Amino acid sequence: MKAVILDGEWDPRPEYECSETEADTHKSNNGSQTWKHPALHIENREKPTPESDEVLVKVRYTGVCGSDISMTHADGDRYMHYSAYVNLPNVIGHEFSGEVVETGEDVQSFSKGDLVTSEVTSYCGRCHMCRNGFNGHCENFEQLGFTIPGAFAEYVAVPEILLWDVSPLEKAYKSKDDILKAAATIEPTTITYNGLFGRAEGIRPGDYYAFHGVGPIGLTGMNVARAAGAGAVIAFEPSDERRDLARELGFEYVFNPVETDPTQAVAQVTDGMGVDVHVETAGAVAQTYPAIDETLAETANVVHISNAGEPASVDLRQYQANAAQVYGAEGHTGDRIFTGVIRLMAAGKLDNLPLVTSIFDLEEADTAIEQASKRVDGKVLIEV
Repeated sequence: MKAVILDGEWDPRPEYECSETEADTHKSNNGSQTWKHPALHIENREKPTPESDEVLVKVRYTGVCGSDISMTHADGDRYMHYSAYVNLPNVIGHEFSGEVVETGEDVQSFSKGDLVTSEVTSYCGRCHMCRNGFNGHCENFEQLGFTIPGAFAEYVAVPEILLWDVSPLEKAYKSKDDILKAAATIEPTTITYNGLFGRAEGIRPGDYYAFHGVGPIGLTGMNVARAAGAGAVIAFEPSDERRDLARELGFEYVFNPVETDPTQAVAQVTDGMGVDVHVETAGAVAQTYPAIDETLAETANVVHISNAGEPASVDLRQYQANAAQVYGAEGHTGDRIFTGVIRLMAAGKLDNLPLVTSIFDLEEADTAIEQASKRVDGKVLIEV
């Protein structure tokens, strides 16, 4: 089978203290400190044979994530930008849809021909964190497309516990191709869904939302907020193309924060009441958090999703005065997250197909990543 491989040079920075496990396995806790000269290439590999608890999926579509961009791009010292878990060489890609072609002998929930998508973090179910319900923080985790082979390939073997049946989308989409295209956007949608309804507390229909950064995660999150009964959804985004896309999706309150003072925009939209739910998906925290601080509604929730490259300056007195709270949100494992997103899409309340603005062939994966890095698209997909 054809597969897109990311390789690099293991060369921890002199100031980085590698753990014993990192040194032995090269499964880095912080790729930006250990992996140098990241480079993509396509190679022919043997089609995976599923283990007893795995499902072999023929991949149809795979989304290009911001993490794929940061793993393949490097800084001035040639270390990859990606600052979380990674092991190379590896097949990258984790936002995907496809069809089951083979199952391991112990698999019970899936059969050949099923249409599926997948979670990212594989968990052991036995460690302290798993036994206490925090599967996404498993002490023995692996991550599809980061530490184990992912979906920039014709086939991927996935643990059964990570797969989700997307056949309910037949209610909303007439063609198999549209089902699979939409299903490839489920994983990024679950990121914000988890932040809003898995991590934050007390969000209600009628709340005013503000999304700071409307790339793929922000745009899918805006769709989730609308589906959940938002009173208004405000978007702040400097990219002309992405603002235009947000308006094409039917969002009225879309502003360029460079040209329009977010404080004034929020006051206008909310009649001075402020934003009930701020969602930080830009990562430009030096710009976003001052605006967030100044526009908090009483008891506001701030959901931080982006991987910011710098610390944020937060006015804690403002949060205290407004009885506001900040929730860090990472991932999407468990807690009915995938179920909720799939149900919303099947009900026709959440349609991500208009977000798909560019599609490339598997052999053009490097071009797809470069296109996504321009930050003008909604969602860039690779068709396999």
